[in-house]
Amino acid sequence: MFPRIKKLLTIFEEYLMNCLQSRRIYDRQRQRGLFVCAVFSAASILCASGIPVRSDEIEKKEISTAEPLSENAHVRQRLRESVEFLSSAELEGRGPGSRGIETAAEWVAKEFAAIGLSTQILDNGPFQPFTMTLETKLGEQKENTAELVGPADGGGEKIIPLVLSSDWTPLAAGGSGAFEIPLAFAGYGITARIEEYDDYASLIARGKAIIILRHEPQQENPHSVFDGNENSQYAALSRKIANASEHEAGAVLFVNDSLDMRRNQTGYSTSLDTAVREVGIVHDTFLKNTAASSEVIEKYRVEVGRLANDIRKSVDDLAGNGDTLMGFDRAGDGSDHRSMPVLQIRRNVIDQVITQSTGHSIEQLESEIDKELKPQSIDLAGWKIRGRISTQRVEAASRNVLGLLKGQGEFAGETVVLGAHYDHLGLGGVNSAAPGETAVHHGADDNASGTAMLVEVARRLVAHGPLPRSVLFIAFSGEERGLLGSAHYVDHPLVPLNDTVAMVNLDMVGRLDSDKLIVHGTGTSTRFEELVDQLAEQVGFELAKEPGGFGPSDHSTFYAKKIPVLHLFTGSHPDYHRPTDTAEKINYDGMVRIADMVTAVVKELATQEKRPDYIEVASKQFVRGGGDRPYFGSIPDFGKPQKGYAISGVSKDSPAQRGGLMGGDVIVRLGESAVTGLEDFDSALRKIKAGEKVPVIVLRNGETVTLEVIAGAPR
Repeated sequence: MFPRIKKLLTIFEEYLMNCLQSRRIYDRQRQRGLFVCAVFSAASILCASGIPVRSDEIEKKEISTAEPLSENAHVRQRLRESVEFLSSAELEGRGPGSRGIETAAEWVAKEFAAIGLSTQILDNGPFQPFTMTLETKLGEQKENTAELVGPADGGGEKIIPLVLSSDWTPLAAGGSGAFEIPLAFAGYGITARIEEYDDYASLIARGKAIIILRHEPQQENPHSVFDGNENSQYAALSRKIANASEHEAGAVLFVNDSLDMRRNQTGYSTSLDTAVREVGIVHDTFLKNTAASSEVIEKYRVEVGRLANDIRKSVDDLAGNGDTLMGFDRAGDGSDHRSMPVLQIRRNVIDQVITQSTGHSIEQLESEIDKELKPQSIDLAGWKIRGRISTQRVEAASRNVLGLLKGQGEFAGETVVLGAHYDHLGLGGVNSAAPGETAVHHGADDNASGTAMLVEVARRLVAHGPLPRSVLFIAFSGEERGLLGSAHYVDHPLVPLNDTVAMVNLDMVGRLDSDKLIVHGTGTSTRFEELVDQLAEQVGFELAKEPGGFGPSDHSTFYAKKIPVLHLFTGSHPDYHRPTDTAEKINYDGMVRIADMVTAVVKELATQEKRPDYIEVASKQFVRGGGDRPYFGSIPDFGKPQKGYAISGVSKDSPAQRGGLMGGDVIVRLGESAVTGLEDFDSALRKIKAGEKVPVIVLRNGETVTLEVIAGAPR
């Protein structure tokens, strides 16, 4: 069936292309006459529409008699122009390593200098460079090989060679190197204590290549303990990898589950129908357009070629029965620095191994799990996977941008930091809320709005003149990759952290709705709540106050260094981390009002005689997830890309603090589980019960230290 469709497609495409070519030759003979007709037609259309047609003399523009813009209107216009530029397609989504983010950095630096800030303050002027892991790339095809090896019927070895990108694919979430590891099937690779389901309960996974089905049991079953209607936390690829790592597996082999394959097949069928329908529309439109220019014909040709490729791809996908290989970075970008191989293998390839070893097909094992919710994990006796994976970690240079308004007087050595991150997601990737969509993620609210406001507040404070304390304006990069820019700054501060009296952060301040402004950090200093209440009343805001100083933005890295912080935020929205976060959706009048309040806050912090005191706020631990996980109280340090879970601090009165952990520690083991990163830590913590005392092994100043922590009740 599929070869026949491809043949018909080729014949039809050739027919269309021949039509287009014939039309192009005919048009060449008429080109001069068509051009003359087009000129007169265009002039007629313009005259009929009332648009004046210019002759030899260029028509002068009318002089506007409108009233001059008010100051607020000027500010609004500046903010709009800044947001529109920063979020334009020209800046490519300001992704790390892109030309767009470099353009944004240069723009901020020029704005800082033009305003009158001191910018020649570092070795690189206003720029503070650092590096980050941009991506992990797959090595050459010859360096990525795999084969399944098992017992042959007549004795000896049976070898099943695997073809890269056809039978299997490495995943960036895993490590590089040669491997030869025995195989075991571990169902969905889930350990769920509360749901009383554990694929590893009867399986010794240590040193084995664990075959894991994607997603989770009993999908589309509303009565399932795993919800059934939506994926639970256990379906995440990163969670499955972390769980396998904690069970000391030697490798992870992902396999598509049957429901996902059926869904894929339905999607491919729909795509094929759509492409075929569009080809028909293009064909009919072309035949009706008897006066098409050569340019229009070329557009038809390109469109026909695109649709033909879409049809071919859909046909190929359908031929694969929906057993699609994931993208290289689908399970993570490799920033966890795992050493064990992680890969995906096609279901029909691994099924022959499972069937020969167990007497049951993978479909039968999956069906049994879904039916009874009982694990079917089993060693595949005599079978192993052998091969090599080659990946390279790509580093990217990035830059924070700094500008200083020097203080005047006895407190000039003290500094208030006002910050906003200017980076975003580029064309998407693993942090996008539109996975698989390669498109400019404009990031108008996140965080062109904060960057534009940073520059606007700087302009106002420079115009005001020197304040008693200095004000340091920082546009951070690397925030979307884990607060990397701010983490680098606090490790390499321009002003000693002891002399940094407060940090105010602007992140997503462009979607003010119903006068509601969210302010985090109001409890990090005794004066902050009163201060923001007074200033909010003057501007007319209804505040939603959060006392804690930790959260997923750059203020967290400062609070971890015991600096009081405030973070302003207008709230999340459906466009968050999507290509649809665009400039026309910004509330610029709201931004003007927030800029008024921020200016007043910074003035007050830079002027008041007594510097803000620091208060350690008891807060929930800042790690993803929640629900059944006991409370620990650690604060991640995203600026230290190393093996283990690095922490920048601990929450007040938390189990971590009481157990003796401190900022700078790197947790490498929690209880019985090895910890190589945040995902491992999160998964290991879920295996511990509230009130349980567990050993915690940390690296501290180059030495191994063993502590004991009593896990707290979930929050």
